[in-house]
Amino acid sequence: MNTIQEQWKQFSALVIQNDAPEIQKQEMKLAFYGGAEAVLRLQLNITDPSVSDDAGVQMLEGIHDECRRFAAEIAKGSA
Repeated sequence: MNTIQEQWKQFSALVIQNDAPEIQKQEMKLAFYGGAEAVLRLQLNITDPSVSDDAGVQMLEGIHDECRRFAAEIAKGSA
């Protein structure tokens, strides 16, 4: 799967019920693509020539930690 659209199709098939309102489908797709854009911008920031390898690693670790915290909140039902 090499495109965001392919990822979206797989994701939406898993999480959106067929009878979901069209507005829900549209809003989820907007959020999904917005998240993809955010990740792309983070990647571009990390690969900027002015960012050292150590700083890039720290940035990636920070993003990973943030995702783990969010997943823990979801598991608790508090997100």
